[in-house]
Amino acid sequence: MRAQLAVVSSREENDFIKGLLQKDIATGAWFGYTYYVGFHRDAQWENLDYERQDFKDWPNNVEPRPPVPRGFPLKNIRCAAFSKQDDWAWGSFDCGDRKGMKYVCERCTFEQICTSRACFRLSCKKEEILVAKKYCKALGGSLATIRSEEESNTIKDFFRQVSRAKQGWGQVDSDVWLAGSDEVSEGNWYWDINGQREGISDGFTDWGNGEPNNIAKWGRDENCIAMKQSDDWKWNDVPCWYDYFVMCEIPNEQDVNPVTG
Repeated sequence: MRAQLAVVSSREENDFIKGLLQKDIATGAWFGYTYYVGFHRDAQWENLDYERQDFKDWPNNVEPRPPVPRGFPLKNIRCAAFSKQDDWAWGSFDCGDRKGMKYVCERCTFEQICTSRACFRLSCKKEEILVAKKYCKALGGSLATIRSEEESNTIKDFFRQVSRAKQGWGQVDSDVWLAGSDEVSEGNWYWDINGQREGISDGFTDWGNGEPNNIAKWGRDENCIAMKQSDDWKWNDVPCWYDYFVMCEIPNEQDVNPVTG
């Protein structure tokens, strides 16, 4: 079973967790709420769905507003935790502070589908491309490549099925990383399979209208490929530092408990 930090979105959930912590010797317990600073949205407290939420339990109902560092923005510069010194109300902490801290987690399940060529495993969390690559490699695979129209249609149908079966967290509600890149030479796209490059131009492609265009906000290059949720999962070139869902490609001979759709 995999897990992620819990999203605490209601008074009932919050009170239940506080009840569990009352007799704990920890000084605090992390959960899934962080103060995010990034190029593509304003600095704010947000949960693991990258959303602000109505329910909060800050002391005196005052939300902390940490100062934003100069220069290239960090990601999560402060993290929320249940704080023992505040009778287990929420507190704002340095994300690297581990002394006396525990974790409040919730179950995180993945979805996957297998074709004749490989199994495609969809993560339940969004990551930057470098983290995504490490995650897939640890599973014995790589970020996904798509080699045919039939394979592309199978994966798109899979995304739709996952989204229909789930509500709220767990839906495929954002773009999904693929292993494509043109970082070595602008416009020359290739599959980056754990450091091994295979050209894309001679094989199947599924670019959206006008893509790839290397046009990004903030003047940054678009050197990675994602399947764009709002364009029927067609390919789009995007900056590699965005956070998207991760789809790993694992050879069929790997023991991945295949589930076909």
